Amino acid sequence: MKKWIIWVSWEYFVAAELSQMWIIATLTLKNTPKIDILATNLETWKFVNIQVKTMSIHNNAWWRLSKKDEEKSTIKNHFYVLVNLKWTWNLPEYYIIPQKDLAEFISNDYIERLGWKENRNDTTMRVFDPYRREKQRIFWEKYKNNWGILNLN
Repeated sequence: MKKWIIWVSWEYFVAAELSQMWIIATLTLKNTPKIDILATNLETWKFVNIQVKTMSIHNNAWWRLSKKDEEKSTIKNHFYVLVNLKWTWNLPEYYIIPQKDLAEFISNDYIERLGWKENRNDTTMRVFDPYRREKQRIFWEKYKNNWGILNLN
């Protein structure tokens, strides 16, 4: 039996969520660094820049981030939207997190994890795993489906 893999740009799902709130959401070209969506409220003229990271249905454990994700951004109003696809036929969960908060959290978490094991090699990969790690679960709960954090209204 063949398995069909459907490749979807999950940025469209995030843009659709924003559009339901009367926010103009424009996807950037794929070579735009650190920004996948530009979102603006035309009534208030507030705007945000969004980076989308997706956890696949088959992963269902953690988001892969990199060392560059822990660096404080110089981009104004920069947010991450972490998309959890969970499992087939369920609505995705969205975690809307200010970039500076996520950067600080994963940086501190990575330093703490390096200390757990002596002679551990440094790596560029960072892991955000709120499903198996209590500290991360507590951190992320306030961001779950909380679109108000974008402060676009």
